[in-house]
Amino acid sequence: MGKYWRSAMGFAAAAAVLGMLSGCQTGTKSADGKETVTLGVVGPLTGNAAASGQVQANAVEMAVEEINAAGGIDGKYMIKLVKEDDEGVPAKSVTVTQKLVNQNNIDVLIGALNSSCTLADMEITAANKIPQITPCSSAQSIVEQGNEFIFRTTATDTTHIKTLLQYFRDKIKGKKVAVLYESSDFGTGAFSKIQEMASEYGAEVAASEMYNSGEKDFSVHLTKIKQANPDAIIIWGYYTEAALISKQAKQNGIEVPLIGTGYNSPKLVELGGDAVNGLIFTTAFTEANPDEKVQAFDKKYKEIYQQSYDQNAPQAYDSVYLWADAVKRAGTVEGQAVRDALLATKDFEGVAGIYNFSPNGEMVKTLMVVQIQDGKHTIIPLD
Repeated sequence: MGKYWRSAMGFAAAAAVLGMLSGCQTGTKSADGKETVTLGVVGPLTGNAAASGQVQANAVEMAVEEINAAGGIDGKYMIKLVKEDDEGVPAKSVTVTQKLVNQNNIDVLIGALNSSCTLADMEITAANKIPQITPCSSAQSIVEQGNEFIFRTTATDTTHIKTLLQYFRDKIKGKKVAVLYESSDFGTGAFSKIQEMASEYGAEVAASEMYNSGEKDFSVHLTKIKQANPDAIIIWGYYTEAALISKQAKQNGIEVPLIGTGYNSPKLVELGGDAVNGLIFTTAFTEANPDEKVQAFDKKYKEIYQQSYDQNAPQAYDSVYLWADAVKRAGTVEGQAVRDALLATKDFEGVAGIYNFSPNGEMVKTLMVVQIQDGKHTIIPLD
């Protein structure tokens, strides 16, 4: 994190001030009298997490097209969608968010994907009183900044960790756990929480190793972890590295369960092949869920985009509808009014669950535990 993170945050703060001077959200009237409002989406469309970023963008696009096809928000507002690629890099996320605010005059931002990017660019949206909803960023610190304009539709790291540690205690019946985590806000924040919470579940963190995004060789990390003789290894990172870790764990003769979060992506099986069979992760959404709304979403997404997806898709899709619902209830797209309406959301039924927001923009979800079996998702009951 270090200098790079401080420079990104400094850039964000400066950009936020500029945004306050130039950012003003105003719609334009169409021939039928409806106002055009602008929705921005930011995430990695290139780089190591590009598959998840594209999924987020696709799902936002799907929701926007549905709303527009139905006559717009409350029959009054048609949505213009603008997508930007932040490459999963905080400084780039700040740059493209500033562009969305000052040049595209967005009324809402969906994103980012990476927690470090959301932490950087949410300063800009808040300074311009623009609601921002992240469907993907789970770092606990995001809702601990006192930022009134940030919301999220994904579960927190804390919720994921509770679910994982419950599974570790009740199903694996383990005592010693090792943690292999990414050197980002997403990874370091989660590791801190795991250390803090492990004892509540009768677990001891016997070993920990940190890796960098894009790392290819995990043999040294895995050798050290193997020497600690853990009952399971928590992997906290994205699908590219999780696939490589799974392969190399088998090559190193590691036979304990690999559990974690962050890598629920169709790319996981594509990259990891048979090596990821048995891998376990927590998620709020899986296409294996027989729920009618889930299956309808699954069918439509695959028909349109001819590919599978991860939980970022339904959470991004729900984020658009949550904002549209808030606009309808507020009777305006003015940022403060929509922010207040979002906060007042009550039992909104989405594809990825039921949504309510706490005063800090947080949403608590019940998660599922999923195991990869023969390349497919299988839900494992916790009870």
